[in-house]
Amino acid sequence: MDIKNKRIVKTKEIFDLVQYELSINNLSSKTRTRELAQARFIYFKLARKFCRYASLSAIGKQVNRDHATVINGLKKYDTEAKYDPYMNDIYDKISTKLDKKYIPPGRIQEFDMTFERILKRVEILEEQLNKLTND
Repeated sequence: MDIKNKRIVKTKEIFDLVQYELSINNLSSKTRTRELAQARFIYFKLARKFCRYASLSAIGKQVNRDHATVINGLKKYDTEAKYDPYMNDIYDKISTKLDKKYIPPGRIQEFDMTFERILKRVEILEEQLNKLTND
């Protein structure tokens, strides 16, 4: 994976992308229309996935909400997305854009070495070495 031209995504960038994709002027307004509420749920879900080290409060701060609202929005996303596939379509579209431009969250598979994996690898190498020296 080439990460030279990629960087870590910020909540503001996700906020702007959701507003752009859904043609919304102000995602952080206090209006509770269905359209704005669903857009915020999509933002919460994307920010939680891509901004791994951002706290729930930091995610909510971008849209003038608190951490409890973010938790509730994440739950409501799952509920509403079952009945409104458009939410998943928008989520997937924005997620694909973020995958191309930014470093994906989590560890890169090639470097995913835990202590247990290293110990297991050492055991395998010791067994192979013992077979070679005994032959």
